[in-house]
Amino acid sequence: MSAPNPVLAAMTAHRTIRSFRPTTVPDAAIERAVRAARMAATSSWTQGYGLLQVTRRNEREALAEMTGDQTQVAKAGAFFTVNADIRRHQLVAIREGAPHANNLEVFLLVALDTALFAQNLALAFEADGWGTCFIGGLRTRLPEVCELLEIPQGVFPLFGLCVGEPAEDPDPRPRFEPDAIWSKDRCPTDDTILRQVDAHDAVAAAYYTQRGADGRNWSGGTVRKFAKPLREHLRATYEALGADFS
Repeated sequence: MSAPNPVLAAMTAHRTIRSFRPTTVPDAAIERAVRAARMAATSSWTQGYGLLQVTRRNEREALAEMTGDQTQVAKAGAFFTVNADIRRHQLVAIREGAPHANNLEVFLLVALDTALFAQNLALAFEADGWGTCFIGGLRTRLPEVCELLEIPQGVFPLFGLCVGEPAEDPDPRPRFEPDAIWSKDRCPTDDTILRQVDAHDAVAAAYYTQRGADGRNWSGGTVRKFAKPLREHLRATYEALGADFS
């Protein structure tokens, strides 16, 4: 029998960490993680992403409040905004006297590049012994975030990332089974999907019960999440930063 694959083991062991010890993440560890993460797949070698580390204490505390009082934003050993980025491409085009087309596909391209880079980055940090927590709440008051950090045109903050020494040891949150994700030739039928959801709800209910939250499951949380439009200001905010969704 072959030895366990360390990459698969690190991926499977992922947990979101929300409580951190006051240990600074050294620049050498950050550079090591970025050096590995940048090797993520990128469309046509575009590399449309950037990582902005926020080091000023007052700005970290302000961001913690802006993201919904997520104290880990202020207390983690390091905090970053993870940004889709067309600024680099635009500057090259200007220097060459060439046009730079901009539409929805361009935004999707750099957003997808950024997500691939970010997942690689989190995995690199975790493989090095650090805990991580993505912060989607960065988009809740995004205009204020952009003003605070003086975000320039062509840079689109998508989410935050906390990194640090874990001060907790949570169990991994259950995920859908592979057969609920992987299909062949055609997408599954509605009935199949709902059967898979029911199976996952049973697992999720047990997970919540173990944590003193009886009566909760995955479906209930999903219904509440999408019961009304989310962050309706985002289109205008990203357009103000130079995105074009045509």
